[in-house]
Amino acid sequence: MNDGTHMVVYGKQPVREALFSDHPIIQLILAREMPPKERDLFQRLAGQRRIPVELRTKGELQRYCGPVLHQGIAALMEPYRYADEDRLWQKIDQIENPLLLILDQIQDPHNLGAILRTAEVVGVSGVVLPSRGSAEVNATVAKTSSGAIFHLTICRTDDMNAFFDTIRHKKLLLVALSPGRPDTIYGFDMDRPMAVIIGSEGKGVRKNLQNLADKTLSIPQKGKMGSLNASTSTAVILFEIFRQREFGSRK
Repeated sequence: MNDGTHMVVYGKQPVREALFSDHPIIQLILAREMPPKERDLFQRLAGQRRIPVELRTKGELQRYCGPVLHQGIAALMEPYRYADEDRLWQKIDQIENPLLLILDQIQDPHNLGAILRTAEVVGVSGVVLPSRGSAEVNATVAKTSSGAIFHLTICRTDDMNAFFDTIRHKKLLLVALSPGRPDTIYGFDMDRPMAVIIGSEGKGVRKNLQNLADKTLSIPQKGKMGSLNASTSTAVILFEIFRQREFGSRK
């Protein structure tokens, strides 16, 4: 739930990850019916950060969170704070082999959340979203990412062309993922500083952005379906990059 001025993050895993991060939490709300061991754990974690805790019934919590599966816990937070571009580039400059993930107009918050969870698991250096045409990072994204949003550097840009200029200045290889291309992710060396562009559901990477990429790759497939969805495609390429970087073989 979001009201424009606050974000209510719900669910045990997303709230736990929020508590373990440095994102500001205004208040933790727990259901009275929550098992005592779990309730005590969350109260202790909140206490370590001096976050006030309020107990409510499950019904009261449901009315507060809306029609979601809240699992007896919610955290009242400020709206998600995106990193600015300067902070992102400062981080990239400190990483020997950075990997940026650029999401071109991913509009489904569930897909966005799934993508961000994968990005965090494989250690993506940063995630970039366009300021327009993309889903917001909100409570739904927090839940579907299992709280991964609280451990990622996510920024938005108003000018993707200018952002791509900076990518080239920083000497990152810019790779777009698009179905049907002859060159595949399994025959390309991705153990180097790079940025990967993933397109939206149905439309893929916009042509103007594909034209700016240094290389466009595909995921090979044998079935009759046209393509994978955005979150699955992202998982496939990110884990191939992870495999190449961690195990040193493209074969």
